[in-house]
Amino acid sequence: MAMLPIYINGKFYSGGLNGVHRVADRLVREIDAQLGMACAAPVTLLVPGRDAGTWRPGLRNIQIRELDETPSQAWEQWRLPSLAADGVLVNLANLAPLRHRRKITLIHDAQFLFPDNSYPLRQRLGYRLLAPHMARSSATVLTVSDYSRRMLDVMGISPAGRTRVLYNGIDHVLEVVPDESILPELGLVPRGYALMFGSPKAYKNNAVVFAAHAQETGARWPLVVVGTTREALGAQGIVAPSDVVFAGTCDDARLRALYAQARCLLCPSRTEGFGLPPLEAMLCGTPAIVAPAGALPEVCRDAALYADVDDPRSWAQAIAALEPGSALFARKVKEGRARARQFTWTRAGEELLGAILALSGQSSKGERTAKSERTARNERSAKTERFLREAA
Repeated sequence: MAMLPIYINGKFYSGGLNGVHRVADRLVREIDAQLGMACAAPVTLLVPGRDAGTWRPGLRNIQIRELDETPSQAWEQWRLPSLAADGVLVNLANLAPLRHRRKITLIHDAQFLFPDNSYPLRQRLGYRLLAPHMARSSATVLTVSDYSRRMLDVMGISPAGRTRVLYNGIDHVLEVVPDESILPELGLVPRGYALMFGSPKAYKNNAVVFAAHAQETGARWPLVVVGTTREALGAQGIVAPSDVVFAGTCDDARLRALYAQARCLLCPSRTEGFGLPPLEAMLCGTPAIVAPAGALPEVCRDAALYADVDDPRSWAQAIAALEPGSALFARKVKEGRARARQFTWTRAGEELLGAILALSGQSSKGERTAKSERTARNERSAKTERFLREAA
């Protein structure tokens, strides 16, 4: 069966490496790995800004077309549709051109509509304006959890009935060798500290864990924060206790070591579209304590412990309960690994590629049908004209 060409919107490769971009990049590489030589349609990754980005995927089956064009919203909305006009367009980083109708759009979450989202005003307004139109003009809308699917529906972005869930994978965390030198560098001992991703964004709710740490009495558990600085938090009015250890931005090898040797991973967010860190930690053999909010209960289920979003004492009690060597600790390690193993990039890639190929085939069939119908109408019109001429 003939299929339409497939194009992937690679504008995100011209930007910085953030969570959404990492997911999009991994999905591109999974598609490439699974294409092989059997795909009946050519697949092209369109990347504007030849020298704008410093990271590019190494692909074998997807052609990379680098364009010496400015990677802007104007490029995405006006130039990209013409580049992909004859095929299916795949958009994996929240944004897509309105003018292209044969497209798949992955909208990761609806955080940009929440009052405490901490997004810059321009970005927030842009998403609010474009997201509903992008979803309505897409043949297929994807998101990363059932929670996000419901939020996109409630917020008027995309009806739940036409939005499909594509869970992230998390097994990338096992692909690097842990760099355990980070523990002595920070003065840490295995299973002797709690770990948390820090963020000045209000919905990440770091303050409740800091309050728990400050109030904790008895046996002290060092708190390690990765991903931000004390100064960045302070600028937003979030005060970390003086003895909190800030590990800064860690590469994957150092992060895996911190995951694997922690007493527990803490995720107090008030909302998450998916929630990678708890699952990553669980896959590394470390229990997670999470807030019962957003998609966290959906992805963690009963493999994690839960603590109240606004109750510091609840967090201190949960951390104290996970005493290394205890029956509860051992059980949560086992349950956590079993749950986390269900989220693989191979599965995500298979599901995404299936949706892409289905749309490519359906669109091709639809165009052939429309062309046949136009040909038949033209033939009927010609016959009618000949009949009328002969009758005259």
